[in-house]
Amino acid sequence: MRVFLTGANGYVGRILGERLVRLPEVTRLTGIGRTPPAGPLPDKFKFIRLDIRSPDLAATMVGHDAVIHAAGIVHWPVTMPVQERDDINLDGTRNVARAAAANRIRRFIHASCMAVYDPDQLRGKSEVAEDFPTGKGNSPYYYWNAKAMAEAILVGILDSCSVLTFFRPALVAGPGSHAVVDRHQKNAVRIPGRNPRRQFIHEADLAAAFVQALFQDMPGAFNVAPDDHLHMDEVWKIVGAEYVPTIPLPLARLIASVRWRYLGSPIHASWLEDMLIDYTGSNAKLKQSGWRPRFTGAEALRSAAEVTA
Repeated sequence: MRVFLTGANGYVGRILGERLVRLPEVTRLTGIGRTPPAGPLPDKFKFIRLDIRSPDLAATMVGHDAVIHAAGIVHWPVTMPVQERDDINLDGTRNVARAAAANRIRRFIHASCMAVYDPDQLRGKSEVAEDFPTGKGNSPYYYWNAKAMAEAILVGILDSCSVLTFFRPALVAGPGSHAVVDRHQKNAVRIPGRNPRRQFIHEADLAAAFVQALFQDMPGAFNVAPDDHLHMDEVWKIVGAEYVPTIPLPLARLIASVRWRYLGSPIHASWLEDMLIDYTGSNAKLKQSGWRPRFTGAEALRSAAEVTA
């Protein structure tokens, strides 16, 4: 199988690339990104420095059997205009989908996430399944909007011509995610009266889901979540946050905004609100396909913290 991977230089893209090159069934892996991955690459992994918005994308994709789309802006830097952010996340996704359609790609697997769901309806819900309403793209959370709109774009272009799979993971953690631990340590804050639930999926369990979808027809959306959940006070302990101040929400919003806009923080203020959306997702549908998580969410986060320590 010949696999085309977008976002090969990002966290999820690196995880998938490392897993795919070890599979004898994958005879060629082409990865694209705006910056090359660090370190030497295996012989069958060809990296091409290419933006997902490039007009050359369709030609670069020729000869592949499957596409994994893992590119996008997660943490939005203050130096990037809103138009550029949305152009990458939305028009870039549209360009990838059109290139896949032009090349008659048999399988298209999209790295979405559980932020695709409608945040207003999600609050307080447990075991949310894939038929829960998705967002309309008009929430205060740019990342949630991008994920919901990207799925809609892909359905509109590819639903009738490819086996289209959406994986909606919880927060991804593991030995390769030192940034997850670092950001939780540096942005630890307790909001009075709030101790929301969070789920963390181990990077190896996420990669296993993608591999399964390469060799098994899995049309539709699948949450990729562990069997457990953590509360934020447990998260702070696992990552070793030395100081977790208790700050009223309006002041916490102001601090996050100032840090992002003026002090170089990669954490936009909307991520504070994201943290406070209390919910859990169900993994029942993915389990029905044969997938099983090998790690709990606590183990996933702990494995990241141990590498960082």
